[in-house]
Amino acid sequence: MINWIALLLAVQLARAQYSPQTYPDPRLDPAGCKTLFPGQVCDPAEILTPEQRNQLNEKIQNLQRITSNIRNTSPACATSHHSNLYIMIALIDKLGMLPFESVSVEKFTNLLRSRYMNYQDVGLCDTMVLIVNSRQDRQVFTVAGRDAKLSRDVLQDAFHKNLVHFRAGSYETGLEGMVEQIVGAYNLAHIIQVPQPTFNEGNFQQLPSTSSGSGHFAHGVPQKSDVQTEKFNFADVKEDDQLWVQLMMKAVSRCGYNQAKVTEYVRGVVEEAMSLSLKLISDSRYNKIEEESQDIASGPNARDRAWQNASFIQELYERYSGSFPRKVSQCPVSDNTSKL
Repeated sequence: MINWIALLLAVQLARAQYSPQTYPDPRLDPAGCKTLFPGQVCDPAEILTPEQRNQLNEKIQNLQRITSNIRNTSPACATSHHSNLYIMIALIDKLGMLPFESVSVEKFTNLLRSRYMNYQDVGLCDTMVLIVNSRQDRQVFTVAGRDAKLSRDVLQDAFHKNLVHFRAGSYETGLEGMVEQIVGAYNLAHIIQVPQPTFNEGNFQQLPSTSSGSGHFAHGVPQKSDVQTEKFNFADVKEDDQLWVQLMMKAVSRCGYNQAKVTEYVRGVVEEAMSLSLKLISDSRYNKIEEESQDIASGPNARDRAWQNASFIQELYERYSGSFPRKVSQCPVSDNTSKL
């Protein structure tokens, strides 16, 4: 009987022998993380299959190529060459050295993330997000660096939206879903720095005006005559408020200046942006544009050429523009009443 107990303890120790100081780093010890090459996913207990580990790692790296085009708005990252969102995933069978030992997943995650960052100075740019999934403890905990600008609510929401996958034991699907949610939230948090496309008036066909007003019609859709763009001075707006002020400006410009409904308007704009962002990051045509934009062989202005090569946009316009509704409210509707 004693031998069986000793054997059971030995098996448990072999499967749960990691502390934050001894858990492998997939960038330095791919073999210890059960991966062929250095990456950002570590799974020493082989909770995932080799194919799932590889697919999850590729998913993270592909999404990070997209976020690399977004300038991080945090002052600490202004002069840093490593300001892009950086996601790592650590899977573990059980926290603690013994079956009955209780270990805080929050403490484990924080200490491991600190080690993964080489205990860097707190004043430096910090955009690392670490997700720890402990199978036997049935716990998932996520810690995000300050400069990723991802709130606790955002991280909890990313988990809750994928909870059904974790409960079903589909860890790879759950983790992929969390990564997509986190990337979408990161894009939104820094969206005020994304360059807006410029439109050349020559790209539009001007049709005869049917209105006595000052506007004209292009392809039957009312367009405003050229006006001087108004500038808003953010100098007097606190840094933490700038994102929401920007979103509020977009909301009221599309929905109107009804203070009683401004929260509803802002919510609609935010949920629309999140929905579009999540759809884009999993869209093959958008990913192709991003890949071409990152191609060093394309030389300067690679991004402009990548968009010029996106011929499918013109094809879609020619195919569907005749059915576009001519009178549509520009005010987005919240997800609680409508879906995109």
